[in-house]
Amino acid sequence: MFKTNQRATQNYWVKPLTFATPFLYGESLTSWLVRAALKHGCSPLTFTYYYWPQYRIWTYDVDKGFDNIDEQITYDIAVLTDDNGDAFDNLILIDFLNNTSVKSDKKTPMLWTAPLSKRNRYSLIGYPYCPDCMSNDKEAYLKLQWRFTWSVCCTKHKSFLQVDCGHCNHPYQPQLLSPEQRFINRCHSCFGKLDQAISDISPSEAIDDFQQLADKAYYSKQGVILGQVVSMNQWFEYLLFLINLVRKGLKNPNYMFGKLITALGIDTNTLSLPKTALRFDFLPVNERVALLECAYHLLQIDADDWIVVCLAFNITQNSFQWSKSTVIPKAFSAVYNQLHRVPTRSYEAQSENIQPASPKVVMVSWNRLKRKMQMRESYDKHKES
Repeated sequence: MFKTNQRATQNYWVKPLTFATPFLYGESLTSWLVRAALKHGCSPLTFTYYYWPQYRIWTYDVDKGFDNIDEQITYDIAVLTDDNGDAFDNLILIDFLNNTSVKSDKKTPMLWTAPLSKRNRYSLIGYPYCPDCMSNDKEAYLKLQWRFTWSVCCTKHKSFLQVDCGHCNHPYQPQLLSPEQRFINRCHSCFGKLDQAISDISPSEAIDDFQQLADKAYYSKQGVILGQVVSMNQWFEYLLFLINLVRKGLKNPNYMFGKLITALGIDTNTLSLPKTALRFDFLPVNERVALLECAYHLLQIDADDWIVVCLAFNITQNSFQWSKSTVIPKAFSAVYNQLHRVPTRSYEAQSENIQPASPKVVMVSWNRLKRKMQMRESYDKHKES
């Protein structure tokens, strides 16, 4: 737990803010910096430049904290809030980082964290928010929980999170707000209030139950897998394993893993692979929702059923080695250790006769290119405005 002595700060001239802006429960650091700036009649850029002119704070993912930039900023914020710093860890992603094997630096997105894809101060992907939570001007703030990619809906209002403005469809950019807009629940582009939902579809009961289960694992730092209590790290490691298993099955429904997930109760006829085939954290909400619903279903399968179905389809330990970097979750060992292992085979060098890419591979590349073009177009509009 981070603690600080206010008198120990090197920036001795830093004093508590004129208009007190305390940390709110579950608030992200981005949210606090923006609210503090607007409350004092200046932009977030001006606010951070005044206190830390040697750094371009908003070119980084602020929610990661400042250990990779300058720890002194953390002490200064504790002084600005007139707080001893006990609540600071709850505003940044470091708490999740410390309880997992995830590694991160200044620019690399963390696993299970929604990326912002920064280019200068502009984020090519909007900051996630709940339109219902943003309806009240004075009470609006951004929750750190919304930055996690397993969080796809607001458990309070039972509505999906979104990253774009419901009026102009521009990515929501709280760091670009101006003092004239006064509150954090405004779009920097059209100045509209962020209380309009883009879609009227409500989360299913399954995704709502999953959300509560994942949040419980996050807050209690442990979860239950195959009847065994495991650490939070192992729980999310197993969840990602199930998501990747579903993606492998959807890639070829008539092959081994496609038959496996079908036998376990997942209807592959109603599902499709993510268009861009990007990492789970980079997928849009609707594609993450579909994968999480499937993973939630698989979370409820017990070890005996896993073993029976795997043996029925002659699935071995080798089958789960999708790549050289594949790691079998410890929580899955009760099933994995009951499967046969086939001696590894040596393969001849790949032929120099290069074959054309399949239509599926071409479409994945095309969808990725369209995504880049859309993000680039959004950035160019921002520069022109």
